[in-house]
Amino acid sequence: MKKNTWIIIIILAALGVACAVYFIWFHDNKKYYEPEVIEPEVFHDIEFDADLLPGVWQENELYYRYNEDGTAVTWNLEDDVMEDEGTLLDWTLEYDRFTHYYHMDIGGVIPKPYTMKVLELDIMEYEDDYGVNHKFSKVEELQLIN
Repeated sequence: MKKNTWIIIIILAALGVACAVYFIWFHDNKKYYEPEVIEPEVFHDIEFDADLLPGVWQENELYYRYNEDGTAVTWNLEDDVMEDEGTLLDWTLEYDRFTHYYHMDIGGVIPKPYTMKVLELDIMEYEDDYGVNHKFSKVEELQLIN
């Protein structure tokens, strides 16, 4: 064979090896979707006043007592659970992202994120990531005794 033919064969072989290395490299380095990572674009610019949150809130027989230090307790009278037997949790409110961090009796903390819709002196509405809406009204301490 001629010298030019061998050069063309070597160049084609080198290009084939380079293409194979390129596709193998990028095939192994795919960026996989990680659902636990919250992308910044899911947040809205709506900001709620977290100072309105402390107090006792009621939705039917479900109660939450939010404290100023970011702790809370929840209980459900329908299940015969009173406040002193309730589940402890921490809470954060950043813009419209309202998150409960439930402390489990067996250990561990479970986060539950919500999107705050309304937060006023006596009304609070939020929605979870599955579209379930919750509407609470603020309860006076004396109403709990009755």
